[in-house]
Amino acid sequence: MQFITAATLFAVALAAPTPQTADCPNPAHCGETSPTVYENINITGFSLRKNNGAVESISFKLTGDEAQEPIQCSIPKFTTFPSEMVTCDDGKSNYRVVAIKPKDATADADLAIYHQTGQASGLWQEAPLPANYCHAGGNGPDDFICAQIPDVYTVVLTPSGPFEGQN
Repeated sequence: MQFITAATLFAVALAAPTPQTADCPNPAHCGETSPTVYENINITGFSLRKNNGAVESISFKLTGDEAQEPIQCSIPKFTTFPSEMVTCDDGKSNYRVVAIKPKDATADADLAIYHQTGQASGLWQEAPLPANYCHAGGNGPDDFICAQIPDVYTVVLTPSGPFEGQN
């Protein structure tokens, strides 16, 4: 019984998040660069289309440890959060994305990005959509197409256990 308690406490201590310090505000960028600890995902070519206030589609390209060349991620129209989970690159990659309810009430959506690195394990992160600029979409007064303002938007994926919704 004491061994189980001690082992559990040790496991919890190992799983505790890395504290942020003044010297290292983003622990993923400090220390060794091991893909088992974190992964930088770069988002480019982001586009969001909304009509009458509803998101009709989200698409972007991402690069990461297993995606040296940009791969396409496209989330089709959805009516409630979360959206359908989509495997990027037409199902040929280990990267999955889903639109989730935004933490900022003025935003259209947030993203959850997951990279499966092993059986029932991987790296993931929830992130706001990249800053974007919207213009008329051409399909009526409430149709907008929004594009990414910075050339590259980086999301840092961190370790996770089994991913809910994984097939």
